[in-house]
Amino acid sequence: MSGPKQLMLGACFALCVGAAQAEETPYTVSKIAVDVTAKNAVAAKANAMAEAEKRGLDTVLRRIVPFSFYAKLPELQPEQIEGAVNSISIRKEQYSTTRYIATLDVIFNEQAVKQLVTSLGLPTSEEQAPTISILPLVIEGNQVKSGANDVWRQAWLNLDLTHGLTPATVLQPRPGLEVGMVRAVLAGDPSAFAAVQGDYGSASLVIAIGQTADGGQFITRLAGTDGVGRINYGRSDKFGGAPPKAAAQQAAAFAYAVLENRWKATRASPEQVAPVRYEEGMPLQPVPQQGEPGRLVTAVVQFAGLKEWQQIRGRLAQVPGLQGLEVNSLSARTASITFDYAGSLGRLQKVLADSGFSFENGEENFVLRVR
Repeated sequence: MSGPKQLMLGACFALCVGAAQAEETPYTVSKIAVDVTAKNAVAAKANAMAEAEKRGLDTVLRRIVPFSFYAKLPELQPEQIEGAVNSISIRKEQYSTTRYIATLDVIFNEQAVKQLVTSLGLPTSEEQAPTISILPLVIEGNQVKSGANDVWRQAWLNLDLTHGLTPATVLQPRPGLEVGMVRAVLAGDPSAFAAVQGDYGSASLVIAIGQTADGGQFITRLAGTDGVGRINYGRSDKFGGAPPKAAAQQAAAFAYAVLENRWKATRASPEQVAPVRYEEGMPLQPVPQQGEPGRLVTAVVQFAGLKEWQQIRGRLAQVPGLQGLEVNSLSARTASITFDYAGSLGRLQKVLADSGFSFENGEENFVLRVR
C-alpha cells in the first residue's frame, strides 16, 4: 500500500465550494472522514463514497427519529441509501493507486428520507434547538490545558455541529482560565458559571471536560446550559484500548448525542418517549433484552443524609441490569442520577423493588428512594 507521502492531493476546489454552501438542515451530514483501500483507485473511491452515504444516512435517522425508537431502525439496503442521496461534496481528498482518504459532506433528499422513515412506521422529531457554544477543556493537575495539539478540542471540531438538532460552535479557552473556576462550575456553583460564561457572550454555554484516567477510562463531563436548560452530566467509558485521539473522538460524539437527545426529549410527544419520561443520551453499545431497546434513565434519588446516600449508591451498583451509573448533581438530600437499563419500566421497577427501592413518577423525573 502506498504510504502517506505518496498520496496525492485531489483537485476538489469546485466541490469544496458546494460543501460550504450546503443547506444547514438535519438532512445534510458534513465532515465524514473516510479511508478506504481497494484493488485500485477507482474502486477505493467508490467504496469510500458508499461508506460515507451509509454513515451519513445512519446519522440523519438518529437525528430525526426519537431515541426510544432507535431499536427499530433496520440495517439499510444499498438501494434505500442511494435513493435518499442528493449529492456528495468533497472537502478534501488524497489518493494513491489503491487508497482513498477524504472528508466528505453528504446532502440527503428531505422528502426521500421522510418517506423512508414513514415506510418504517417511525415518527420524526426534526426541530433544531437554538445555537449553543461548547468550550472543550482538559484539566491536567492544577491547570487548564489549551493548545494546538489538544485532541479533545479537535475531536469536537471534527463533529458536524452545524446540521445536528443542537447546532453548536466550538470556542477556544481564554488565557488564564483558572482550574478552580472550572471545578466550581462542575460542582454546580452558579456564580462561577456566570463568570465563565460572561467571557464568551450571551449564547448558551456548555463546558465539556474530556480526559483519560487510570484503568483505560475516558472521563467526560458536561456542565452549563444548553437548549433545554441547566446540565451537569458525567460519564466514564472504556474504549477497548483505542489510542487517545480515537477515544476522544468517540467520547465527543457520544457527548454531543447527549445534548441532541436532551433536546429531542423536550420536543417529542408523550408516546414518543414512553415508557421513559426523560432520556439523556444513548448507550454506546446497547444490550437489548427480549427485543427491548437500551436506554439511559434519569431519576432523582431522595435520602436523609450523606451516609445514606453512600449506602444507596453502593446498593444501586449491585442492581441486576443497571449499568453505567453516573451522578449528574448532588445536594444535601437529593441526587440526580442517570443509568443504562435495557428493559421495560415494569421490569425496572421490579428489580429495584427486589433490591429494596421504590421507583415512582415525580413531577419532572422518576423518584427513587429506599423502601
